[in-house]
Amino acid sequence: MKTSPLLPLAFAALMTSPLRAVEVIPVYGVTALGGQYFFSGDKSKLNGNLTASAAPVVKLGEGRLLLPLYSASYRGTKGVSDPIGSGTLFAQGMSHRLSVGYLRSIAGSNWKLKPSLSYKFDFLKETRDETWGKGLFDTQTVGLGFEAENVYKEPFSYRWGYDFFYTRFPNFKSLESKSGVDPAGNALGRETAGVRTLDTLNQQLSFTLSRPVPYDKPVAAVTLGYRLLWQKFHDQPLVNLAGQFVNENRQDFTNALTASIVHPRDVLKGKAKLSVGFNTGFNYTGSNQNTYDAGQTRFIPDAYSSWSVSAGPSAGMSWGDKEAPTTATLGFSWSRQNYLGRLVQDPNGRYQTDTQTQDRYLVQLGYGVPIAKNFRMLAQANFLWTDSNMTYEKTYRYTYSTANYLFGFSYDY
Repeated sequence: MKTSPLLPLAFAALMTSPLRAVEVIPVYGVTALGGQYFFSGDKSKLNGNLTASAAPVVKLGEGRLLLPLYSASYRGTKGVSDPIGSGTLFAQGMSHRLSVGYLRSIAGSNWKLKPSLSYKFDFLKETRDETWGKGLFDTQTVGLGFEAENVYKEPFSYRWGYDFFYTRFPNFKSLESKSGVDPAGNALGRETAGVRTLDTLNQQLSFTLSRPVPYDKPVAAVTLGYRLLWQKFHDQPLVNLAGQFVNENRQDFTNALTASIVHPRDVLKGKAKLSVGFNTGFNYTGSNQNTYDAGQTRFIPDAYSSWSVSAGPSAGMSWGDKEAPTTATLGFSWSRQNYLGRLVQDPNGRYQTDTQTQDRYLVQLGYGVPIAKNFRMLAQANFLWTDSNMTYEKTYRYTYSTANYLFGFSYDY
């Protein structure tokens, strides 16, 4: 094999350049919680949740950092916002994520640049006896990212981001793709008749701005965010009015706007800090996909487009040791989702004229107290109520209530 003449020169330059000490700053954390999940009067068995992360920050030189990260989680207790399907009382989840980023400060400016590479594997067990790695909705995600941040007034900044990632469901193949025909022997024209109907190629642009209010003597902080996500389903062809496929695949575009304000202040004669805030958001997803109900010979255009709005206050208090304070948090949020084309069905499945809507009310409580160096005891409780005009619930619940509680500890180093 022929050797490039540039390689010896590069090696010589590396060997003769001054070596700089590489400093490694270890950052580790683990949280272990146990609790129960409640759904419409029923409760699950006591299960545990575990999250862990390792992020040794590597200083390569002035203004240059290497940021490797490994994080893992196991979920035995369902979250209150998890989808409600046929198996509601038991579901386990596990995820592993490995990423590496490179942070570079631009000399003479406030800019920092950060390219990154990541891989994530999510496992989901829908039943207790299911084998890890065989879940129908397991996902693999590989991504590239780039972020540019300008810290114009510490700690306030504005950031631009771009992410390119591919999400694959390795075990999912639609049942309809195996038959190919409907009960009458006609070719299937539904959007789930492809093989890899859930796999997506994704691109995302994001912008975040944090600003002090007032600017010179701030008493509050405002954060604004915008996100544009494009998803291409490469094996989900569009369905037309006749219930047949057209030579084009599904694409979704999501625009999301968020805004929040936080006002921290000293209370109890300076012995505690109280932070109150308000969060709001608007989300619009436009999709070119339709759906066709062969059982009722009903074509439903624009079935996946929707908009949602959310709003709610939050409050947090901390007191005691400034380095390891005791904390208490309370949050409430309301959100409404409205589908543009998806129709309401009555309890027997007959379509009505209105489109589907759902209101969600979420209350979150949290408490943390230091018990030893780097250790904290934690307690959490979450309550969710939903209300929808959709009354056909043979396979999916739209109006229900859920709750969970979790107790445990965290360790950070």
